[in-house]
Amino acid sequence: MTLQEVVPYRKRIGIICPDDGINDDEYWQYTPQGVTLLWTRYRTPERFEPISVEMVGSYGDMRILEESARTLQITQPDVVVFCCNSCGFVHGLEGDRRISESISKASQSPAISITGSQLQALQTLQAKRVAVGAPYPEEVTASLVSLLEGDGYQVTGSESLGLTTEWQIGNSDPTVWAELAKRVDTQSADCVLLACGGIRTAAIIESLEQDLGKPVISAPAVTMWHALRTAGVAEPISGKGVLFEQH
Repeated sequence: MTLQEVVPYRKRIGIICPDDGINDDEYWQYTPQGVTLLWTRYRTPERFEPISVEMVGSYGDMRILEESARTLQITQPDVVVFCCNSCGFVHGLEGDRRISESISKASQSPAISITGSQLQALQTLQAKRVAVGAPYPEEVTASLVSLLEGDGYQVTGSESLGLTTEWQIGNSDPTVWAELAKRVDTQSADCVLLACGGIRTAAIIESLEQDLGKPVISAPAVTMWHALRTAGVAEPISGKGVLFEQH
């Protein structure tokens, strides 16, 4: 490879993630050449507890998040992602926005969240009715359903797998999420939303959308879609679903 063939690193995406996340490889599969991901992990005292509303809520400790965001400041990312879906939605719409605003201020870069990315995708797709599949205990998923309904969306159905650790979630085969999407889908749903930043769907999202005949808003995929667009990377990416190909 000559120097002329080397693609410069044109964009940097910072990612702030709880330390139990194990699917970094999933996010790289949505990353075009010339874009790099800069990961920062953080810890909370509750991180070894089973997943619950209280446990994931603790991931929103502003002091810890702001410190994590400041560690990214020196790298001057084009956008910073808060990579915990459940922490965002259990705090409600305004709470999720406050987290993004705090991260943006501390990192001195634009900041987005998974939950905010899901809402942006629903708007982009002009979807009003959504089926929700999630790996969490039912009480956690109920917070997401409540947020969506409070923002004007009709949830046509939901299913929770009852998994209680990120280890279980991150080690689940992509087919688990494909089957969940098929079970939760309803004829009236405009799209299917698969929650949790810890899942893996890059390998199956295109075929899943073809099987269902509708868009699938997978948390990792929609997060990278929104992050790339926020950073100014807008070219289509094939094989990763309708959001990347058409929007």
